Amino acid sequence: DTGLAADSLVGLGLTLRGMGKHRDALKIFVKSQRIYETAKDKAGLAFLLWAKAGAYRIKGDLKKAIETFKRTLDLFVQLKDKSGIGYCLCGLGGASRIMGRVEDSYKYYSEANRIFVKLRDTFGIAYSYCGLANATRMKNDFKGSLKYFKKAKAHYKKIGDKVSFAYTLWGEGTAFKMMNKLEDAKKDFLDAQKLFKETIDERGLSYCELSLGELEFLKGRFVNASALLKKALKRAKGFSFGIEIKHANRLIKALKTGKGFPFNLP
Repeated sequence: DTGLAADSLVGLGLTLRGMGKHRDALKIFVKSQRIYETAKDKAGLAFLLWAKAGAYRIKGDLKKAIETFKRTLDLFVQLKDKSGIGYCLCGLGGASRIMGRVEDSYKYYSEANRIFVKLRDTFGIAYSYCGLANATRMKNDFKGSLKYFKKAKAHYKKIGDKVSFAYTLWGEGTAFKMMNKLEDAKKDFLDAQKLFKETIDERGLSYCELSLGELEFLKGRFVNASALLKKALKRAKGFSFGIEIKHANRLIKALKTGKGFPFNLP
């Protein structure tokens, strides 16, 4: 059954993506895409492209990620798949935020949140609230972002999603850091780091090392700061995390001048 074969390949690709092996995942996704396109399986192709777009985002190829999410969104609209539309909007929201298109990001997440609330999709509601929180944070409304982070955490707790909860803690910690509430920030970063270690999430660990390194700098502990930032860079390079490599290099460079801190990581 070619359909089952393609579905199995997508499952394998998502597993590889989750392990940080996004390059291998993309190779798998290309194979499954050929099968879906040959079979003219629009639903299968839509889900595959959503997964593929996520791999591009982790790789750091944001232009391809956005292009692929938009193509996927068109397919889900044709299929009248509300859930698929919501998750595509979240994907577009995340990629847009990293590219600095914060207003677009906020709009995408707001629309997704409305869809998920109607569907009563707890994960989707949490995911979109976290996106709204980070978009609000990137608009420098740090206090305003906290209400969204609180809602996201409450919904993630309901379903026991440790990885997403950890990323939410990291985002909230970054808001606290920008508000100069360094002890609150440190608690969130350490709690997130503990969950990332438990779930073996290398990208999340890289983010925590970057943020904890920055806290060390802000507290005047420059040697510790340098060590943590270099550790984050080494981890990001080891897994070819394009965005995180850029962030680490930027912070390491900033250490030499002491300028650019605190940095509101997107």
